[in-house]
Amino acid sequence: VITTKDFKDAKIGFYYINKLIKDNYIYRIGRGLYGKTNSFEDEYFIIQNRYKNAIFSYNTALFFLNKTEVTPNRIDITIPNDYNVSSINTKQIRVHYVSRKNIELGVIKIKSPFGNNIKSYNLERTICDIVKNENKCGLDIEQRNKIIKNAFANNEIDGTMLMQYAKKLKCEKKIKVIMEVMI
Repeated sequence: VITTKDFKDAKIGFYYINKLIKDNYIYRIGRGLYGKTNSFEDEYFIIQNRYKNAIFSYNTALFFLNKTEVTPNRIDITIPNDYNVSSINTKQIRVHYVSRKNIELGVIKIKSPFGNNIKSYNLERTICDIVKNENKCGLDIEQRNKIIKNAFANNEIDGTMLMQYAKKLKCEKKIKVIMEVMI
């Protein structure tokens, strides 16, 4: 996958882009986004390029962080609550909302399965999200508890950071109960 910006940075003009399309080397995926003909699309990279404010979250973040054995059947993204989502395919993508002041809380850059840089939430933020919104996270209670238990058992959780996030996301009481049980 390559963007118009990538072409511009390489000093390749629209004439040559259109020639590559005409000669069937690349095809247009969407606005400003092109893919190589006969190659697999990186749907995560494409989603993040289409929706610049989207952060991969919930089950998708757990998948990227290798905390679940299950490949999610829907992609979870979190976006600011004032963001226009009318063009998002909600059969493929589950959309979660958060205030603009908390959208960047816990964001990390990771590699997609195809090696492209994408943004996801870290483990502490993801735990806050799945605890706070347990009915909307797409996990059953058994899966959620197993993920949290394993993260604490393997010392993968920064407790201070988890509590800071919980305070900002207004789920401090629920996180305190879980921490008391796990510690």
